[in-house]
Amino acid sequence: MSSGPSVAVVGGTGFVGRNISDAFVTDFRTSFSRVRILTRDATTPKAQGLAYEGAELFQVNEDDVHNSLDEAFADIDVIVNTLPSTVSDRVNYAVLQAVARSRAKVYFLSEFEADHRHLNFPGIENIEWLRRQALAREVRRSFRGKVIALYTSLFFELAMAHPVPRVSFTSLRDIGRAVARLAILSTNTDSACVPDDVRIAGGTVTFEDVRDIVARVRGLPPARIRTEDLRERRRMLRMPGVPFPEFGGDGGGKLDLEAANDNELVNPGGTMWKWRSVEDYVRGSRNGCPPPPPELVSQASASYLTNRRLAMTIKPADNARIAPEARTGT
Repeated sequence: MSSGPSVAVVGGTGFVGRNISDAFVTDFRTSFSRVRILTRDATTPKAQGLAYEGAELFQVNEDDVHNSLDEAFADIDVIVNTLPSTVSDRVNYAVLQAVARSRAKVYFLSEFEADHRHLNFPGIENIEWLRRQALAREVRRSFRGKVIALYTSLFFELAMAHPVPRVSFTSLRDIGRAVARLAILSTNTDSACVPDDVRIAGGTVTFEDVRDIVARVRGLPPARIRTEDLRERRRMLRMPGVPFPEFGGDGGGKLDLEAANDNELVNPGGTMWKWRSVEDYVRGSRNGCPPPPPELVSQASASYLTNRRLAMTIKPADNARIAPEARTGT
């Protein structure tokens, strides 16, 4: 490790956190003096794998979260929160308060998803968005340093099984690299050059793009695509357990970040790394898209994956299954 800034990753062994932590200890290892991984169990294979790469493990004492987090954030310049949305408000606010007490210079909100600032649907309030927005307002009010929200649209690893009209995807690996780059930019230069809200897009595709890529790479006949009008399904999308943000955002074209993103800020001209494309992902999963890991699937996500009443079926000509059923609008 170098004499650069120190970083702490909260939830650094989780589905998203593991990929972000890995970027810090591999691709950007020489840019940081210390990479501290906060976890509930430092003995897991994921934690030990990060330790082998040079990360410093910190097991949070759940019986004394207040003092434990203060100790974890001592002498840290950058704090990255990767805790999932399933974490309780008690834990979320404990982290927020510890961040406010710390002397860190930069704090990354636990976003790493679609830019919900632009996903407004009158009459449909998304509790998760409201919760995240409240946490963001509170930390920006109480924390003295730079607060960054990184919006990535959808994960290849979760969403590529669910084609949508035109949407941007970003691989978890590239998200980790982007966080590391933003941490460097925010501590080594004038932090004003880094906006509070950052958007990145690894690749942007249409229904037809996904169909043609899958057919070409896997040697299958082109699929038939059928869509439904989102407006006609609004009432059904209000049903409990149905994640309207994904459906509404996909159908409304608001997950297309190709024209308005900050890719050049984090990876100028693609010189730092090559963004993973949709075709890269499909070629890397020729045996089919694996299901999302259990730790990522919330109750709403599970409903999204299994609710057949709101399905948009993609049927290959030879009955081979290209992707699980999904629903979107036009």
